[in-house]
Amino acid sequence: MDFFKNEENSEENKRDIAFQTLVSIRDAVSIAQKKQQAPTYEQAFRLLHDLDEELYNEFDKILSEKNDNDIVKLYKEEALLQSTSGNKIKPAELIENEIDRLKGLKKQTNSTKEQTKYINRRISQLYGALENLEPRRLTENAILVRDFAQLDRGKLFGEKIFEDYKFVDYALPSDRFLRLRLLHPDKEEHITGADLIYEQYDIVNEQVRFLFLQYKTWQDGVIYFSQHQNLKPQLIKLQNTLCNNSYCKEEEVLSTPKFRFPCCSGFLRPTDKLQRQNSKMVSSGIHIPVCKALEIAKTNSKLEKRSLAKEYPNHYIFERLFNLGLVGSKWFDLEDVESFYKEKQILQKSDTLKIYAREFINSKESSNDFDDDFLL
Repeated sequence: MDFFKNEENSEENKRDIAFQTLVSIRDAVSIAQKKQQAPTYEQAFRLLHDLDEELYNEFDKILSEKNDNDIVKLYKEEALLQSTSGNKIKPAELIENEIDRLKGLKKQTNSTKEQTKYINRRISQLYGALENLEPRRLTENAILVRDFAQLDRGKLFGEKIFEDYKFVDYALPSDRFLRLRLLHPDKEEHITGADLIYEQYDIVNEQVRFLFLQYKTWQDGVIYFSQHQNLKPQLIKLQNTLCNNSYCKEEEVLSTPKFRFPCCSGFLRPTDKLQRQNSKMVSSGIHIPVCKALEIAKTNSKLEKRSLAKEYPNHYIFERLFNLGLVGSKWFDLEDVESFYKEKQILQKSDTLKIYAREFINSKESSNDFDDDFLL
């Protein structure tokens, strides 16, 4: 991409936007998987390769440092202690031996999934550690499985809107699948950030619900509106598109008594800043409704992470609330949403890199098919 190859663009700006995009991919997959353990940034990188190999190569130059988690650090130390002058032990060997041991234990005891859920989680963590030790490359231990036998795409909601965009499908549990797209800005020299549009598409009932996230970067735990001159216009645009068109309006009459938070569907999602190329990739995200962020902007020149973290949900809580149908939009008929997208030009090229994620489900109930410990 020209923006990331252009030497006139600062390395800091490139790094911020690259990391925002990576976080948005990770957030999308985390929502879809409904597991307690979120995907790693290394795994998100591999999905980016599927979406855009050229962009993957540019991001890999900008975000070169791998994240050594505690498991990697443990086996690095153990390998160092076990190594001798004539026999150097590699951390990967120790991890592979532990994976083989746990798999063998499961096989010889004919155990059930319920009996080994913590062992399975450990094996998954160990595979993640193996990936972490290797240079960035596609491996057999993919976080998602590419699915090549899908529904008739011509009949799917909104597919004609995307005729110029590549997509990749991934299989999910419970006969679901996730479709990811990367939407490129029209003028790459004017890139200002990253967005995520996430949908749950109910195939059986022909309904859809959605979520819009606008990503921005903290600067020492603060976002100054004066330094992000495009932030308020972007938030106002989201507010005009969603809130002012009654997409946040709750149902006047509920068929059954139930509880949920307001139907806000547009959120500001600040991300942490990578100070250097070799900084560890960690993002402690919170989700601020667009209307609340704009209210703060009326009386304050900045958003402060320290105070907002006490008032708004982090990404772990937010994802679970969304999958339970407690935040995000309510369900709409497909025709209404497609007309809305076309009228408001939601999917037209803009000044941000957009990750467009659509989770296909067979019923509203299947969207709540969580990992056993998802709600713990």
